[in-house]
Amino acid sequence: MENKICNYCKAQIPSDAIKCQYCGEWQNSGNDNLPYELKRFNWGAFLLNWIWGVTNKKYITLLYFPACIIPVIGPLAISIWFGIAGNKWAWEAKPWQNIEEFNEAQKFWVRLWFILAGISLIIAIKIFVILAIIGSIEL
Repeated sequence: MENKICNYCKAQIPSDAIKCQYCGEWQNSGNDNLPYELKRFNWGAFLLNWIWGVTNKKYITLLYFPACIIPVIGPLAISIWFGIAGNKWAWEAKPWQNIEEFNEAQKFWVRLWFILAGISLIIAIKIFVILAIIGSIEL
């Protein structure tokens, strides 16, 4: 019987094994080319969902807009889906030189979200202060 290498612990296992007898990890079916290190949640896809999706050529993320019909639950549920599938989508979107390059590109999206959130917070505070000042002036 032929053997293959476990994708996780690198042990030799039977080629028809669907689960490694040594580490207990499920073996992929051959159509999932995502490295093990990238099988985690993608915060960039979760936080900046449709913007992230368009730049990664994953136009399914535009489903975010129809999901907004269901308040709170719709956008949250679809954002979670994007976060779960995000690394796989981004990995397949372009040829990456290595995992480090990929991780840096994905970290950029999280940094961008923090910058945009900070700017939005500053603008909201300024508007609140201006409205509070205008409201306190008696004519």
